[in-house]
Amino acid sequence: MAKRARRREAGFTMIEILIVIAMLAILAAIAVPQFLGQSRKAKANSEVVAIFNDLRMRLEQFAQENGTYPPTIGEGTMHPAGLPTTSKVALLPTPATWDAIRFMPTGPTDVYCRYTWVTGTAGNNANLGTQGTTFGFTVPATDWWYLLARCNMDGDSATDSFYFTSSTDPTIQKINEGR
Repeated sequence: MAKRARRREAGFTMIEILIVIAMLAILAAIAVPQFLGQSRKAKANSEVVAIFNDLRMRLEQFAQENGTYPPTIGEGTMHPAGLPTTSKVALLPTPATWDAIRFMPTGPTDVYCRYTWVTGTAGNNANLGTQGTTFGFTVPATDWWYLLARCNMDGDSATDSFYFTSSTDPTIQKINEGR
């Protein structure tokens, strides 16, 4: 009697399929948080750049018209009021201090971050706040300002992002970016 040759069926075994699914799950577990982190950074960066550009222009325009920068708001009074959250909040209406510089955003009007400015006179560091010091701002021999944004993009209220720019350095510095 002739032996019949066994023919192997084409396809995958259940074990092979489970291994592939497990590998895909591991890759997704690594990739999704990375993607979300980059997405948070991009949202915060685009918003902060737009608002900082508007504020920078208005502060300088105010100084040209009045011979000095507007009074400081300070690090403790941010707009919109309250602590930052992962939800957008309305930027408008603005408080009287913002109306004084005729702030009218060309960027977003619903924002994730909170904003403020700090101003001072030449060589006077009386208004220099904690974040100004943290970012290494040194008071110049001319009137000065700096802008500060505080964001909470990841929902962890223990660690917020801070963004900073000043009259002496137009680059935007970041601490805990995207958090």
